[in-house]
Amino acid sequence: MQLPVERPPLALIACSDDWMSRALESVFQQRGYVVAHTRSGAQGLELARLANHDLLVVDESLSDMTALDVCSAIRDGARFDHSIPIVITSPTPADPRARMAAFTAGAWEYCSHPVDLEPVFIKLQTFVRARGEIAIARSEDFVNATTGLYTSFGLRQLAGKLGARALRKHEPFACVAFAPQVMDREIGSSMLWKESASGFADVAHVLREQSRQSDVVGHADDMRLVILAPDTDAEGARLLVARLQRELNRAAKNKAIGGNVRLRAGYSAVSDLAMSKINVAELVHRAESALDHAPLQGDGDAIVSFDDLPIF
Repeated sequence: MQLPVERPPLALIACSDDWMSRALESVFQQRGYVVAHTRSGAQGLELARLANHDLLVVDESLSDMTALDVCSAIRDGARFDHSIPIVITSPTPADPRARMAAFTAGAWEYCSHPVDLEPVFIKLQTFVRARGEIAIARSEDFVNATTGLYTSFGLRQLAGKLGARALRKHEPFACVAFAPQVMDREIGSSMLWKESASGFADVAHVLREQSRQSDVVGHADDMRLVILAPDTDAEGARLLVARLQRELNRAAKNKAIGGNVRLRAGYSAVSDLAMSKINVAELVHRAESALDHAPLQGDGDAIVSFDDLPIF
């Protein structure tokens, strides 16, 4: 089966019956799958969370969890990819009530031993191809594949939705633009900074992980980042920059990123988006204008508000 991805498809088999596990593995390997297997439902859930599998096979022989519990945990868990097909296999003949319970729990297919996987593979060929094409389209349009952050197109789309909510509720709103700098060299007790593509993805990862759930982090261009911060005023924007700088300092100290990083930042914030008579797109433009005036060198904060820019 050919997929629109560079790697072979991955299957995870959770089965405590060694003979059945080996039989399933053999069938999947003949179809070009790379197979991981576990005898534990709990470990199966952990592996499903950590790896991007194309298929999960759960056998009812598991001793620590039922197959239905595994399906329900994936269906209801925010940490899992809910588009992963789940196939339940059973050593007993198919029972209509058992099949309905499996589908209700989130199973994609229910098979009895001896398992006839031919219909499953035919369905998978269509399903996995569509899933891959959707993933590629989404990554190209909305998300940067390297950093996992929203593209400028994705930011524009989300800015409209977030702005509409803030307008209705008369909420504050802030946009912050960043240009991360890495340490170039030290002269005496001072550091000289420069913008560099090296380590940019690591910095972007820290900003994404340490931002609030309500914040949207994306690319303004290849070397600049933007955060859309709903329900955030000017003071909140400054606190956001300070907190992210502390997290970057901590990451550098723990060697999670390759060296010291300094955030140059510009922001624009309003206390009531509706009363301000401007939209989120304009806030982004103002934040980027403020960033252009942030100092390139120095040991102190490098953050500038659009409201503090000189009027020409």
